[in-house]
Amino acid sequence: MAPAHTIGAAPRRDWWPAGPAVAIVVGITILALPASVEGPPILPLSPGHALSVVDAVGVVPLVAGSTWLHAGLWRRRDRLELWARRRAGAAAGLTFATGLGLGLLLASAFSAFYWWWAVGAALFAIVNVAAVMVAAMHPASAA
Repeated sequence: MAPAHTIGAAPRRDWWPAGPAVAIVVGITILALPASVEGPPILPLSPGHALSVVDAVGVVPLVAGSTWLHAGLWRRRDRLELWARRRAGAAAGLTFATGLGLGLLLASAFSAFYWWWAVGAALFAIVNVAAVMVAAMHPASAA
């Protein structure tokens, strides 16, 4: 028999990974707004790069969604570890792609490698999608 506090209670909805994905898409959408609506720069980063008010607003859901996504991955690390043990080569490749993607994102913000951010963002996004797919699997099917 169910505990008294759960009788009649609605089933709990697990918002992971849909919630973080929505927050990340909202952040990216705000960051992708044209420069004509960004307003004046509030923090110059490098030549051709500055943080505007719109950028600051867009970073909030992006960071919140990313934190929520990676916290969910952390809670499901046992599934990721099982998968990585069984597919060490693929896990090493994804780990390398993660580092390369983040490195290109950072390097493009602070250097003349302006469009390399797109390559870095794509690599990082692909690795995150792969990790979410593995983490969302039932533990027995992580093989």
